[in-house]
Amino acid sequence: MNRYLMVLVVSWGLYFSSALAEDAPSFQNNILEIPRVDTPEQVGKYQNAEFKLAPDGRWDLLRASEAQQAFIDEIEVKILESFPIQIHVAVSGFLATPCHHLGPINKRYANNRVEIAVNMTPPQPDTACITVVEPFQITIPLDVYGLPAGTYQVSMNDKSGSFVLDKDNQ
Repeated sequence: MNRYLMVLVVSWGLYFSSALAEDAPSFQNNILEIPRVDTPEQVGKYQNAEFKLAPDGRWDLLRASEAQQAFIDEIEVKILESFPIQIHVAVSGFLATPCHHLGPINKRYANNRVEIAVNMTPPQPDTACITVVEPFQITIPLDVYGLPAGTYQVSMNDKSGSFVLDKDNQ
């Protein structure tokens, strides 16, 4: 991997990693693991980056994989009748083959915008698989507690929707 990717992975990974434990970077035995790395263009652009701290203080990139996004046919933003308000996004789409699986679902909240990336995990390299798409449907809850009143845009892969909070959601 080139030096630009290494700098990008470290800087964006540390800056945008989620506070959830499974998304948090970890450091053990001179290995820094960053489960998810966001870029300005895409939430969760890189997955599972690993760096090794060398004796001279530099970081060597051991591995990082670029996320493969699932193909999204449709999203529907659903406002549940409750208070505080709950928002879910119903998603229908497909995976490249039946041997692919839904991978990490990454979310980023900023400036009245929720960006979501639905990724897929490819099969092992020598896996025999038929070449047909595999449909899926999922529902993704959004963390909207504490958001102020306003209009919010939701973007997912290449689809978008919106919702309105008439009052502060707390």
